[in-house]
Amino acid sequence: MTGTPSDSGTGAVLEVPGAPGDCWADAAVVEGEPLRAGQVVTVEWATPGAHGLPVRAVRVQRRTDLEGTPGA
Repeated sequence: MTGTPSDSGTGAVLEVPGAPGDCWADAAVVEGEPLRAGQVVTVEWATPGAHGLPVRAVRVQRRTDLEGTPGA
């Protein structure tokens, strides 16, 4: 999954395997500490989407069993 932060800093657009398109993830649905680039997460999503996207995240949780770090 990859993500692009929003200009407002309140969320991000995520590409989630299995979802029918890009997914809006509001910062309020992220569990725990803020995420950083390269972290692997689990996303629970629902329809209808938000911000003009087909789906929205209802829960984003960092996976500690699969960590990724770009350039490492």
